[in-house]
Amino acid sequence: MMDTILTRRSVRSFEERQIPEESLNQILLAGSYAPSGRNLQTWKFTAVQNPQVMAGINTAIRNALRAVTIEEDTHPYVSFLKTKAEREDSEFLFRAPTYVIVSNQRENVNALADTAVALENMMLAAHSFGIGSCWLNHLPGLTRQPVIRSLMAELAIPEDHDIYGTLALGWPKNKLPAAPPRKAEIHIIR
Repeated sequence: MMDTILTRRSVRSFEERQIPEESLNQILLAGSYAPSGRNLQTWKFTAVQNPQVMAGINTAIRNALRAVTIEEDTHPYVSFLKTKAEREDSEFLFRAPTYVIVSNQRENVNALADTAVALENMMLAAHSFGIGSCWLNHLPGLTRQPVIRSLMAELAIPEDHDIYGTLALGWPKNKLPAAPPRKAEIHIIR
């Protein structure tokens, strides 16, 4: 387990071949075994492997970003994404063969935390199979936009849900780099 944790990296370049069905099932199962506040388990995992649906998701993200109004206090990364979205060839899913959307009931005060631990379980499970992953945050910031709400309806994501995180999955195109030095401050009081 420690080796899996210490060697996992975010992957942003994937081979075109699809991951095995059994691996995907195990990755999603790992997500479902994550802890959740009061054990409510109100999340929904929507895995997409259909290339046409993936292209539709990418287009919806691009169109939603184009509709974002840039203001003085807009985060610079959002401004970068909006500029990127102006290009017709902009790709927001890293051309991954599998994309997992984690939604959760918006009334659940633990929705973001529950989603985070589920996604981490999925990323660790994927890495244990040699499958690369990258947590993507495009959709959570856009989840209330009409084009994204329409996409969510098409994907059978419940109306009382918001998207809290997504995950690109696939075989890494390149060898994973070594971990950079850790910046965490660790303080133990004995």
